[in-house]
Amino acid sequence: MNPVVLDLIRTRRRMLAAHWARDLAAAPTRGQIWQDGERIERQTLTGMDALAEAAATGQVEPFVEFAGRFSGEALALETPLEEVIRALLEVKPVVLDFLTSSLPAGDQGTEADHFLNRLISAGILEVIQRYERLRSRRGLAVQGHLDELRERARRQIIVNSPTGLYSATYFATAVQREMIRSRRFKRTFAVALVAADQEEEVDNTLGSEAARSLAVHLANILTHETRMVDLRAVLASGRFGLILPETSLEGAFALAERIRGAVERTSFVPPGHPYPLTITVSIGLACYPQDADTDQELTERAEEALARARAGQNTTVAAASSRNF
Repeated sequence: MNPVVLDLIRTRRRMLAAHWARDLAAAPTRGQIWQDGERIERQTLTGMDALAEAAATGQVEPFVEFAGRFSGEALALETPLEEVIRALLEVKPVVLDFLTSSLPAGDQGTEADHFLNRLISAGILEVIQRYERLRSRRGLAVQGHLDELRERARRQIIVNSPTGLYSATYFATAVQREMIRSRRFKRTFAVALVAADQEEEVDNTLGSEAARSLAVHLANILTHETRMVDLRAVLASGRFGLILPETSLEGAFALAERIRGAVERTSFVPPGHPYPLTITVSIGLACYPQDADTDQELTERAEEALARARAGQNTTVAAASSRNF
């Protein structure tokens, strides 16, 4: 993480914890855990210490460990799952609001935003797993109710509801997990970043409803053209990420070209628009292990390839080569 951002988080962690505690105390919660101000202050300070340690190492484990301990205390007080998840989600706005007011204009902590997404996603998954283990071990929760809560949390945190694809938060964690798996079993995998070339034009001229419709249109094509084992995620407006397990660069390129051709051939009719539009996408590829040794580097190489692809539009570019395929 940017040393300036890291130093801000480290030195002001007590202030950040106080802001976090204040937001939690003001939330419309029900569980007993929130009734004790000293408990909230202790937990939020511990959480900010874990966040600072995670930021310093670039690893999510310190925050995951905190989430596990926090959920353990919440479980003992029979706190509903959604309240614990909501508490973890409050971390991001607290930190980003502080960085926005503390960093120079034009340097608002984009890297911190991405890192917080990874951190919070991993913490939430740990909390969900803790609650599931409690159900299996002690049987204190009603099966159907906990399933409903888990599904609701999964859909709110992990799934992008308009498209049904995974969220950007989950995508970062999934890349990290696939990197660990592929390194352990000496396998290859690829990351593809897909961007609609006309997304900004559609949004500016036809409005946000048309842009959302375009996202659903592209999500349907991605789902149809990829395998069940592939992971599909919405990263931003008009941008998508794919994780392609057990896939070489050649295989990823062939899939990307199939997707690109399918998008170009499939007419898109915006809501209320009298005629269809031709949409194209640009795709950037990166493959482990030839392009990067870590999940962050792999995503960065794919971003660089996507930038080159978008310069030409309707193109697939691989990180391992400057050639346009």
